[in-house]
Amino acid sequence: MTAGTVSARRVRRAVLIRQGVRVVAAAAAVFSVLTAVLILLACFIDDQRIDRDMGSATATVTEVTDRRAAVEFDAGGGRTARPVTGVFYPTGLVEGQRVQVEFRRANPDLVRVSGRSWTVAVVPALSVPAVVVPLAALAYAAASPGVHRAVPRIPRSVPR
Repeated sequence: MTAGTVSARRVRRAVLIRQGVRVVAAAAAVFSVLTAVLILLACFIDDQRIDRDMGSATATVTEVTDRRAAVEFDAGGGRTARPVTGVFYPTGLVEGQRVQVEFRRANPDLVRVSGRSWTVAVVPALSVPAVVVPLAALAYAAASPGVHRAVPRIPRSVPR
């Protein structure tokens, strides 16, 4: 194996690695933005469903975790609702608190804190792309051609 063959393999491997980094960086950026948009779209659609068939009640917060706030309320007709996914937009709720909620009468599992809407989800949903996109752009730029230019060598002085 000649030095030229080894050098060519190293160059090809470096090019492939840089291309892979660029693909992964672009995919991560697109995925994070797409996910945020889909989350906001889902929140908007759920709010529209609640608005078209709205009931309201006073709910008791039965449990608060990092991911959700569970509530219990009278959904009318003697039905007590305990939505499995909890209440939408639960920021600031504490266990034992009584809070006004709006729910879809046909499906009381769709419930939100009264007065809150999908716009409450904008900041949390966009927080991930706000971090991922700039980091992905830096990784993409670092792996792009032209960034890794060879440092020019200073010729050795030739003795006379």
